[in-house]
Amino acid sequence: MYLVYSITLAILILILILIWMEEIRFRKSISHGIANKYWMLRERRHFVRFKDEIKIRYNIIGSKLNGNGKTNNISRAGLCISTYEKLKEKDAMELEITVPGFPKPVKLIGRIVWIKELHSPDSQGRRLFYTGISFHKINPESEAILLTHLNTLKRPPDDYNR
Repeated sequence: MYLVYSITLAILILILILIWMEEIRFRKSISHGIANKYWMLRERRHFVRFKDEIKIRYNIIGSKLNGNGKTNNISRAGLCISTYEKLKEKDAMELEITVPGFPKPVKLIGRIVWIKELHSPDSQGRRLFYTGISFHKINPESEAILLTHLNTLKRPPDDYNR
C-alpha cells in the first residue's frame, strides 16, 4: 500500500517539476525591461481626437492666472490648447469652451497632463506652448453639448490619433 502512495507521490512531484521548468522557459522567452515598456506601441488614448479650433477661456484654480486660447484638437476625454504662458503640469483649471452652434459655453474642470513648447514662435514672435488637458468634472448638460459637437466633426485619419 505504501508502495502505491510512494509511486503516486513521485509521479506528482515529477509533474510539478516539469510544469515548473516549462514556466521558467516561458518566462525567459518574454523580454522584460524598461525599453520594452516604452516600445510596446500600445495606444494610450481611449477616444478619438478631432482636429478642431474652438475658442476657449481658462482660469487656473488657486491662482489668478487666466487667459484665452484655442483648441488644436479635442476628444471626449480631453483637449490640447495653444497658450502663450507655460502652465504647470497637474494644475487644475476651469475651462469655458465656446462650442459653435450652441448658445451656452461648455464649462468644466480639467487637469493639465502635459506641456510642450513649440520650436518656432508665432507670427508676433511670442513663445507658444501646446498644453494637454484631461477632463475631470463635467456636468451632464455640458457633456451632451460637447458630444453633440464631436459627432458633427469628420473623423480624422488613423495616423492622426497616434
